[in-house]
Amino acid sequence: MQPSRVATALAFLATCAATAAVAGLNPNFTLPLHAKVSSIEPCDGYLPVDCRTVLPNVSAPAGGPVAVFLFVSNYAELSGVQTAFQVDGSWIFLFGLWDCQPVQLNARTPAPPFGPTAGSIATAFNCLAGPQLAVIGRMFFMLNTNANGCLEQVQSSYPFGICVIDCQLALDQILSGQETRLGKVCVGAGGYDPCVQATAVEAATWGRIKAQYR
Repeated sequence: MQPSRVATALAFLATCAATAAVAGLNPNFTLPLHAKVSSIEPCDGYLPVDCRTVLPNVSAPAGGPVAVFLFVSNYAELSGVQTAFQVDGSWIFLFGLWDCQPVQLNARTPAPPFGPTAGSIATAFNCLAGPQLAVIGRMFFMLNTNANGCLEQVQSSYPFGICVIDCQLALDQILSGQETRLGKVCVGAGGYDPCVQATAVEAATWGRIKAQYR
């Protein structure tokens, strides 16, 4: 997808100008998180996590810096992501980097006090073909010795809430009640890894299904 297509995708996420969402190629996508003890990490700093043989770490230790990566898993094709983060007040946010995909542009990025509005990320990029794990970006926190609680995903206050778009700008959502598709990182126990989900339908298969209804 050329930069002009990225701009179109970003505008779709930023303004949600469409009056109705068209179902896309990613009905079973998940949004895993991965925590790593570090004060700075490149985009590939999550490796060897692949959401298959090596699962994400969802436990963050108190008493130091932590990087938290956002991924998309179980997708066919992808060009944009929107979600939102709620963070326990004991976590000290340092900064976020949302630059892990080609020609990535951000309409919104998470920042304190987090939650459905301030905690939203809406980002678009060149088309990615699944099913390999896609890293979207990472946030950096300081967890002092008294830190507790979790970093979790909540419905964004922006139109369509938690969603992704495919390379034709069609949209799929994670709705309230589908929290098992969302990653969660906690100090100690309580984190959740959504990597093990229903297998994504291949893009070609979805194309044949759609063609039957044209």
